[in-house]
Amino acid sequence: MDELGGARSDAGGGAGAAELLELAAMAARLGRQDLHEALRSVTDAGVRLTGAQYGAFFHSGEDELGDRLDVFMLSGEPSTAFPDEVPVRHTALFAQTFSGRGAVRVADVLTDPRYGGNASGGVPDGHVPVRSYLAVPVVTPEGRVIGALLFGHREPGRFDERSEVAALAVASHAATAAENARLLGSAHRALEEAEASARRLELLQRITALLSTAVSTAQITRRVPAALTRALGCTRAHVLLLDPLPDGARTPALVEAAARSFAAAPAAVRDPATRAAATGVPVLEGPVLAVPLTDRLRRPLGVLSTTWAGAAGAAGAGGDVSDLLLAVAGQVAQALERTRLFDAERRARDELAASVTALTDLSRTLQRSLLPRRLPRLERVQVAVRYQPAVSGAEVGGDWYDVIEAEDGLATFVIGDVQGHSTTAAALMGQLRTAVRAYVTEGHDPATALARTSAVLLAMDAELFATCCLAQLDQVTGELHLATAGHPVPLALVADGRVAEVQVPAGPPLGIVEGAAYSTRRLRLDERTRLLLYTDGVVESPAHPLEEGVAAVREAALAHRDGTCDELADSMMAGIPHRLADDAALLVLDYAGPRARREELVTALPPHLGAVGDARRFLRRALADWGVDGRTRDDAELITSELVTNAVTHTGDPAQLSLVREPDAGWLRICVVDGSTRHPRRREAGPEALGGRGLAIVDVLAESWGVAPQGEGKAVWAQLTLS
Repeated sequence: MDELGGARSDAGGGAGAAELLELAAMAARLGRQDLHEALRSVTDAGVRLTGAQYGAFFHSGEDELGDRLDVFMLSGEPSTAFPDEVPVRHTALFAQTFSGRGAVRVADVLTDPRYGGNASGGVPDGHVPVRSYLAVPVVTPEGRVIGALLFGHREPGRFDERSEVAALAVASHAATAAENARLLGSAHRALEEAEASARRLELLQRITALLSTAVSTAQITRRVPAALTRALGCTRAHVLLLDPLPDGARTPALVEAAARSFAAAPAAVRDPATRAAATGVPVLEGPVLAVPLTDRLRRPLGVLSTTWAGAAGAAGAGGDVSDLLLAVAGQVAQALERTRLFDAERRARDELAASVTALTDLSRTLQRSLLPRRLPRLERVQVAVRYQPAVSGAEVGGDWYDVIEAEDGLATFVIGDVQGHSTTAAALMGQLRTAVRAYVTEGHDPATALARTSAVLLAMDAELFATCCLAQLDQVTGELHLATAGHPVPLALVADGRVAEVQVPAGPPLGIVEGAAYSTRRLRLDERTRLLLYTDGVVESPAHPLEEGVAAVREAALAHRDGTCDELADSMMAGIPHRLADDAALLVLDYAGPRARREELVTALPPHLGAVGDARRFLRRALADWGVDGRTRDDAELITSELVTNAVTHTGDPAQLSLVREPDAGWLRICVVDGSTRHPRRREAGPEALGGRGLAIVDVLAESWGVAPQGEGKAVWAQLTLS
């Protein structure tokens, strides 16, 4: 202790009971008080124990220049009693205490030889008047000086050794309280940092979870701002992108001049978000904190922008928030790169799907353009057709149907299927449909039409085959001729409700066998009958056996046997039990039954002129049985003679004579079939000619006559009215 100026020593050198009780009470209070309250208690206790008029606790801190001493607590005097401009520690009176060299006790600063050289006694100008002075350093157990306790009195000789001991005891408690407060503050700061770190980690985890499930850029721009405003307490948050979203929508955009701003000086850009994007560094301005979003190559993607309330704006959020937003921005940028790949992949898929759809629509349009736009209205047959493409794939199949009507009441029903699924198959289907229609229109029977169509397909070298079924029906008589080329046989639904397969001789698919021959099944439908012609897609699938599909078709036909033709067709298509892996076509014909009785007789003729006599005798017997006589009989006999003579004379092959009578319609038809495709020609015979008048005679006697293809040859027919 440095005792100066004759301080009083009559008080003794130890602390009395009162002082000890005061110190004990102070120590008890310090355990329950915060630092501010503790230092006030220490300062107040020091004033009481030392008998000072005032006391002050000075905290030893440093400013940016390394010199600062703050008055932390005052007792006995107002704060204005100490000057702010001149640090107390720079005076000689106080220097020893603040350096930690020990306590200073001065009986009278005005008479002290070292401090009494001026009127103020060595204290700064403006300082509270002081004569007696006592100062003790506040030193931590580690020896670190954290401040000083200063006590003063306007009268000299007020502090003795006992006062100094009391002041030192109080300083020790002050050091303990300050150190505990420092440690507690450090603990609080560590806890706050840990909590802030936990909050940051929680937010980052939340953002990571949000971003991990985001599959589009639009989801990122919606989810991240909502999470940030909830977690950070900012008023607004935006993910601003330089590029528009893939669907054409825009996020809250950067200013329109953002791209142009990159070329300008960043300082010239006023918008914080744009400046952050242009410079690649965070921008804090007023209420806005903007953090750039960049990809792995540091190319700008956009900005993560937050807006804060309060006078401090974004600056009040603290550096931790800036660091946190930088971490979030890194995650968002990575997610944006990923979702942009997703967006690009999605756009590619959508474009591919659109292309497939367009191609499918084009293919379907092509296919449907090759099918009949409308079907003929038949006198005694109702027709319903259905076509359903496969459920998947852009390619189309070659299924087709057709209805061909002839002038003589014949109607031919066609259903077919070209192998494979492609526009090639669809185009080939159109060619085959045209070929079948041409041969049927020429008058060929179903077997011959199939044989010739097969030859056409072989000649095309298309490397595809086709199946087909032809059903040729005479609406008047109910005669039905059927032929198939590797195609499912029709089903018949008769008046009594039975459903049965129509047995037809199987022929090879079209385009497989050179010179393929086909057989015809001839039936007579004497009552109302429904025929069901279909392609294999109706009854077959890779996952279901054929029998299951056929059974489903039968069941649907029976369940709706009393419905209309269209209702029956709809029920059959709806009853298909499997997912369509192939196109499915269905043709339902509802025949009302024969309109009139028809009688037909047929005989074979030899390849010589004796056939003429055989034909005349055959005709006479038939006409006699039918009760036809008179002029009709004579005309019929002459026509028969001429037609048979032409056939055996010009072909040299066997021929066939058929006689058909429809008594209700009142006509008789004579038909001669030979093996030549050469049509007979009328010739002008001179007056003396012995021949050449055959067709002229037929033309005069017959009501009508004509030539039609028949198998590999032709049929020449003539029709007479029965009187």
